[in-house]
Amino acid sequence: MGIDPKKVEVKYETLVVIWASLLVSQAVFLILIYFIRPRLFSEDPAQPLLGDKPLITVIFAAMAIAVLSLSYILRRQHTARALRDHDPSCVQTGLVLGCVLSEFCSILGLILAIGFSYHYFFIWSALGLFGVLFHFPRKGTYDAAILN
Repeated sequence: MGIDPKKVEVKYETLVVIWASLLVSQAVFLILIYFIRPRLFSEDPAQPLLGDKPLITVIFAAMAIAVLSLSYILRRQHTARALRDHDPSCVQTGLVLGCVLSEFCSILGLILAIGFSYHYFFIWSALGLFGVLFHFPRKGTYDAAILN
């Protein structure tokens, strides 16, 4: 029973499409903020880095860092499990978990922008964007999970 290379390629392309859709959602968050709070893009952000509510900003920063770290840990664990158990579906689960947890950073920025008119929300958006970018699915990992 051989492995059909076309099916492997289609499944990998599916991973790339999932990743790309989660990447596009990062832009959707920024567009949403632009339409709800356009003044955050035009005003001079002359407020302190921690904004009007520094405790909330620090809590959101800690949550973003923790969740981003967790995204890499869970992705690595699922990749290791995929290689150990020869289960390529674990690669997809790890990808989705990693990207969604990275996206949570952008959601925190969205909450800061819309709920608290925080001018530096883009820091959280950038963190989420880079998190999703770094979770790009690697074909070699997927192939190794199938072939090993």
